Amino acid sequence: MREFSVSEKNENERLNKYLSHLLPNASMGFIYKMLRKKNITLNGKKASGNELLKPGDEVRIFFSDETYEKFSRKKADAGGNADIKVLYEDDDIIAVHKPAGLLSQSDKKGGDCVNARILAYLSSNGKMPDDFMPSIANRLDRNTSGIVLAGKTYKGSRFLSDSIQSRDIVKTYYCIADGWFERKGVYRCYHHINSDKTVSISDIKHEGDKEAVTEFFPEETSKRHTLVRVILHTGRKHQIRASMAHLGHPVTGDPKYGKGHEKHMYLHAYSVEIPGVGTITDEVPDYFRRCMNADS
Repeated sequence: MREFSVSEKNENERLNKYLSHLLPNASMGFIYKMLRKKNITLNGKKASGNELLKPGDEVRIFFSDETYEKFSRKKADAGGNADIKVLYEDDDIIAVHKPAGLLSQSDKKGGDCVNARILAYLSSNGKMPDDFMPSIANRLDRNTSGIVLAGKTYKGSRFLSDSIQSRDIVKTYYCIADGWFERKGVYRCYHHINSDKTVSISDIKHEGDKEAVTEFFPEETSKRHTLVRVILHTGRKHQIRASMAHLGHPVTGDPKYGKGHEKHMYLHAYSVEIPGVGTITDEVPDYFRRCMNADS
C-alpha cells in the first residue's frame, strides 16, 4: 500500500488528474476501475475521481509493489538526455534554453525534445515529484531558439497556464528580417490557420479569423537585413513569422514563409516577464551577429 498526503501545491486539482501524475503509465479507464473497486481511496473512502483535492487529503493506493512500479515508473526514470541549459528555477517552475532544431515536445515518432530533457534533468537531480508529471507551458517552433517554460508542480503548471492565458507574461523575441524593415509600433491583423497548417494574415477580418497583436522595434540595419525586437501581445501560431512575411519582410531563413536558404532561421525567444518572478532572459545566439556583420 502507498499513501500520499496532498500538499498545498495540489490544492483544487481533481483526484483523477492527481492520480494520472502518480500513475503516468496507467490509462484513465484503469484508474477509474481501481477507484470503483476501492483499490484507490480518498480519505479512507470510495471516490469517483472528480473530487477537488484539499491540503491534507490522504490518497491510498492498494497495489502490489510490482504493480505500483509498473504504473508509476515515469519515462524519465529510465534515463535520457539531461543536457539542458537552465535559465531559472524555483520550487514550482523552470525556464530553459531551447536550441534551434530541437522540438519542444516529441512528435508521434517520439525521440529527443525539450520536454524529455527537462524530465531527465529533474530525475537525474532528484527533483522529480511523485505526485505530478512536469510539462512545458509554451512551445517554440523547431527552428526557433530561446526560452521554454515548464511547471514542475501542479501549482507551477497552473500558474504558468493562467498567466499565459491572461497575457500577464510578456514575451519578447529578436529576429532578423529580410530587407529594411521600418515599421515600428503595434501591428494589429487577423490570423487564419489554413488546411495545410500554414497561417494566413489579413488586414481585414474574415469569418473564423482571430486578432493577432504584435509590436515591432527595428534596432539595427545592414545592407540586406534588419534586426528587430518583437513583443507578442497575443500568442497565435507562427504569429511573428506570418506577420512579417505578410508585411513583405519575412524572417531570414524561414523555410515556410520566407526564402529559407540560410543555415539558420533567425528567430529567438529572448525574454519573459513573469508576475512575481521577474524577467528571465536568454542571450541572442552568436549567429545573429554574424549574419548582421556579413553584409554590413
